[in-house]
Amino acid sequence: MRIRAARLDDGGQLLPLIHAHAAFERSAASLTAPALDDLLRQSERPVHLFVAELDNLLGYAALTFDYALWQGARTGNLDCLFVAESSRGLGLGGHLLQAVAEAARQAGAIRLEWQTPRWNAAAIGFYQKFGVAGEGAFSFFL
Repeated sequence: MRIRAARLDDGGQLLPLIHAHAAFERSAASLTAPALDDLLRQSERPVHLFVAELDNLLGYAALTFDYALWQGARTGNLDCLFVAESSRGLGLGGHLLQAVAEAARQAGAIRLEWQTPRWNAAAIGFYQKFGVAGEGAFSFFL
């Protein structure tokens, strides 16, 4: 298993994961294959995408950045973290979260924040294993 930055040739496997994630969260993703390919072609992407790979892509995470005015510092936002249902329990989510946290730390972020639906008890339990508290909105300091 390997965690790495998403590449242009990942689009075909990444898009179904993105759509599955949206469906899991009782929503729909409007991202199209051409739009994802355009995003993956950009040298300075507005989102940093990480993938978990074995033989195929099994999960992904997305990192964006914001600014905390009161602290005068950059913050990281875990926009998405998803592992295909058939691959859960293998530690992929933890590895993806660690990769995102490290990338945020290296970019100078003082904390990483994210949200998960309150009904998603499994995700809340997953995040709490990393020492964060909350029931829908989470953050930890880098």
